[in-house]
Amino acid sequence: MSMYKSKHHAIPDEMRVRLLANRNGRLTVQQYKDVITAPLATLLVLLAPFIIIFGARLALLTLRGLWIVFLLGGVALLVPLVLRARRYARAPVRFAVLNAGNAPRSFWQFWKPQVMSTHAGEAVQFRTRLAPYMPLYPNHDYLVYYLEEPGGNVLLSLAPADHPDAENWQPTSVFNTRLKQRARV
Repeated sequence: MSMYKSKHHAIPDEMRVRLLANRNGRLTVQQYKDVITAPLATLLVLLAPFIIIFGARLALLTLRGLWIVFLLGGVALLVPLVLRARRYARAPVRFAVLNAGNAPRSFWQFWKPQVMSTHAGEAVQFRTRLAPYMPLYPNHDYLVYYLEEPGGNVLLSLAPADHPDAENWQPTSVFNTRLKQRARV
C-alpha cells in the first residue's frame, strides 16, 4: 500500500510536463529560458545606479550618442545571455533518487537552499529552483532531475518516488545516451 493519501497525488500539470521532458535528458523551453535569463535581473540591478547617476546626462546626449549608449547596453545584456545559452544547450541533465530528510525546506524559507540527500548520505544542495513549488514530505524519496552548477545545483523537476505514475517519470534510454554524449563535452 502506498504511503500517499489522495491529496498527495496531486502533481501540478506544469511539473508533469517538465518531468516528461527531463526524463529524456532535455530541458523544456520554459526551463531553458529561465536558466539563460537568470543573471538578467542581477545585471539590471547593477545597471540601475549607473542609470540614476548618468540618467540626466544621457538625456542631454544627441540622437547619435543615445544610439551608442543603447548599443553598448544591449551588448552588455546580450553577451551573458548568449554565453549561457551556449553553455546550457549542451549541459547534461542529471537524475537521482533523493531523500527530503527530516525537515525539508518550506515555501516560506525561499532564501535557504533546498538540501536533499542520497541513500549513501551525500548531501545534494539546490540553490536555484526552476521547478514549480511542491511541498516535500519528511523522510520521503523523490525522483529528481537537475543541472550541476559550481555554486549549487539547479532543480529542474521532482516527483515522489512512490507516486503511482513514478514509473512514467524514470529516465529513458535516450536520457542515458544524451547524458553520455553531453558529459564528454
